[in-house]
Amino acid sequence: MVLKKGQSLFDLELIPTLGDDMEQLFLWLKQSGLTRRGQSYQKNLFDQPPEYGEAYNEDSITVIAAPTQRARKLTRDEIKALKNKYQSNDNLAGLGGVDKNSLWQTIRSRYTNVRELDFERLPADFMAFYRPFHYPPFDQWGIYLMIEPLLRYHDNLIKIAYKTKLFSPETLMHLVLFEVFHHEFFHHLTESAATTLEIICAAMSDPKPIYLEYKVRQHNHLIDYPHAPLEEALANAYAWNSLGFISRVKVGYKTGIVNFYQKAIEKHWNVEPAGYREAAFYIKSNYISGGAHLLAKLIGKSKADVSAPLIKIAQSVMPSGFSAFVAKPDIPTWMVGSLDAVEAFYKLVPAPNEAYTQLFWPYDTSQLDQYIQQKKKEEKEQREKAKNRI
Repeated sequence: MVLKKGQSLFDLELIPTLGDDMEQLFLWLKQSGLTRRGQSYQKNLFDQPPEYGEAYNEDSITVIAAPTQRARKLTRDEIKALKNKYQSNDNLAGLGGVDKNSLWQTIRSRYTNVRELDFERLPADFMAFYRPFHYPPFDQWGIYLMIEPLLRYHDNLIKIAYKTKLFSPETLMHLVLFEVFHHEFFHHLTESAATTLEIICAAMSDPKPIYLEYKVRQHNHLIDYPHAPLEEALANAYAWNSLGFISRVKVGYKTGIVNFYQKAIEKHWNVEPAGYREAAFYIKSNYISGGAHLLAKLIGKSKADVSAPLIKIAQSVMPSGFSAFVAKPDIPTWMVGSLDAVEAFYKLVPAPNEAYTQLFWPYDTSQLDQYIQQKKKEEKEQREKAKNRI
C-alpha cells in the first residue's frame, strides 16, 4: 500500500485504537479484567471540616500526601539560583561537619572505616512503598515517601555517622532518599515487565492476569526460591547499582561518600529480613541473572531456564530504568507526612525530585573536590619520586 500525498497512518486505519498513554493502559487493564480493587489511602485532609466561610483549624490536620511535582522540572536558571542560595565562601553551606582530611583518608584507604556505621537499618519499604497501578483507584498509584520515618531514620543515622566526619545532615539525607526511591522504582520495573507479558498474551488471544497471580503467590509465600522474596533482593541491588552509576565521575566529595555509603549498605543488608538481605548476590553483572529468575517467577516457572532463555529478555527489560512504563522523573511520587515534617524535609532536601533521580544537591563541594585532587596529585608525585630512587 502506497501512502499518497496528504494521507496519514490514521487515514489508512493503521493507528491503534488505544493510545500509548498510561490512562489508556489503565482502561485496557480494567476492561480486560487484569486489575483488582485496592484499598484507598485517601482520606479527608481535615478530621473536622469547617463550615463554609469558617477558618480551617490547622491542628486538625493529620497527614498529607504532597506531590513532588516532578512534571515541572527545574529550569537551568532555577537550578543556578538554588546553587547560589546555598553557596558560601565563608563556610561550606549544607556541608557542616565534613572534615577534608577524614574524607581523603576514607578515599585513600578504600573505606576501612565502614565498620563505624554499625547501625540497625530498616529496609527501604519501611520508609516508602510502591502502589501498583494494577490496584485501582488509578489516581493513587506511584511511590509514597513516608517523611516521618525517613526523618527519624536520618536523625539516628546522622548521630552515628557524625564521628566519620564525612556526611553533613543534608548530604546524608540525599543519599538515603536516592537509595529508598530507587528501591521503590524497581517495583515499578517489575510491574512494567509483568504488564508487558500481559499485553503480549492478550494479543495472542490468551489473556492472563500475570501480575495479580504473581502477587497472590508472593503474598502467600508460594514462590519457591532460595532468596525469596526475590523482588526485594533485586530492588536493594538496583538501588546499589544506581548509586554506582552516580559515582562514575572524577574523584571528588560526592564520589567518595557514595562509594562509602555503598559499602555501608552492603554491610547492613545482613540485618534485614529475608530477600532484602540477599541483595549482594545480585549486584553488578549478577543483577541480570536475578532478573531472569524474577521473570520466571512472573510466569509461574520454578527456574529461569525451564522454557526459554529468559536471561536474554532480562538483559534488555529488567536492568534498565529505561524499560519502565513511566520514567523516574515522571513517576507519581508523594511525600506523606505532617506539614511540619514535610517542611523539615525540604530544609534538608530543597529539590527532592532532582535529588532522588540524579542525586543533585545545590551545595558547593568545589573546595572539597580541589582538596582531594591536590592530595591525589601529591601522592602520585611521591610514588614517582620513590620509583626514581630505586
